[in-house]
Amino acid sequence: MGLERRAAFSVFMVGEGNVADAPRPSGEVLAPIASLLVAAAARGEALGLAPTVTEREYRAYLADLLAEAGRGDAGLAVAVRAEGSVIGTAQWRRSPYPTRRVHAELDRLAVVENARGAGVARTLIEAVAADAQAQGVEVLSLEVRGNNHGAIAVYENLGFRRTGLLPNAVAVERTRHDVLTMCRELDRPAGLDLLGSFPAGAGASLPRGVARGLYWQRTERLLLCRPSPTDADAYFAINADPATNVHNPAGPMIDPTAAGPVLELWARHWREEGYGYWTVRDPASGEVLGFGGVRPPLRGEEFINLYYRFRPSAWGNGYATEIGRAAMALAAKASPGRIVVALIRPKNEPSINVARRLGMQLEGEVERDLGKFLRFSLVP
Repeated sequence: MGLERRAAFSVFMVGEGNVADAPRPSGEVLAPIASLLVAAAARGEALGLAPTVTEREYRAYLADLLAEAGRGDAGLAVAVRAEGSVIGTAQWRRSPYPTRRVHAELDRLAVVENARGAGVARTLIEAVAADAQAQGVEVLSLEVRGNNHGAIAVYENLGFRRTGLLPNAVAVERTRHDVLTMCRELDRPAGLDLLGSFPAGAGASLPRGVARGLYWQRTERLLLCRPSPTDADAYFAINADPATNVHNPAGPMIDPTAAGPVLELWARHWREEGYGYWTVRDPASGEVLGFGGVRPPLRGEEFINLYYRFRPSAWGNGYATEIGRAAMALAAKASPGRIVVALIRPKNEPSINVARRLGMQLEGEVERDLGKFLRFSLVP
């Protein structure tokens, strides 16, 4: 539990113990918080509370919230002026779903009218985000009434992005308003595999006859995904492995920070040219098996480049040939008539065999910056 100061107020988390120099002990702020929120609800502010809620009812709610906070599943922030008056509050609560414990909701943000415009709301939100992150929360979401454009602007300035809309889902007597959903991603632990909406891992499914989406496609045994900088850990692990670099004259990758820019370049190829290399995943587990495919010509090149590299545990399954066939089909569609080239070290027999299985022909030996390569080519 931390204390954050501004010129005229302080913000701290209410809970077990107390910050030594907080303006008021935690136990003394619950009644003023209830009073603040009940008054705001009576004015019709968009807090999800009935205008008839009583302070007694809300104090009981706060007691339950603090019990959850004691278990690390919630948090209550309060803003207090130097003389001790409560001027704002906000809270977070973890998702009740066991598989969504990394998700929490920011809620009940309220600031007294004479303290608005002084950064109180911003400081409360940051305090809630920091507290939730300290408890293992990775995604903080919120709902805001669609007509509350001032609050929406504050949230967007603090890194929240719009994620959805519930049309006219708020009922105030005979009027209806939209509910805007927003979220902010907090720092995540290293080494996570962020699958997003890719059809991979537990619970994945596809409609009958569907084999591709906007950012992915399925082959017989593989899931081919557009690359993202979030794949950097897997990219570095594969490219730093000496076993995958036996035929690479540049040797293993040694700088993990170099992985992200490579993947961003590959992602840019997709955005600008409509095709590029894939991150190759196991559709059953979502694990990254390797990287490969075709990319657009670089400056000074006349050909599309074919590339594949897999982690050693994926070798011997014919995955390179499988991705190669998908890549040839993509090249034929994205850039008809353009030659596809694979540059392979002379002693790299497995890659030579893949090129031949794909129908590529050996043109001869070429000299590159890193040595001699065999040039195989095909116009798919």
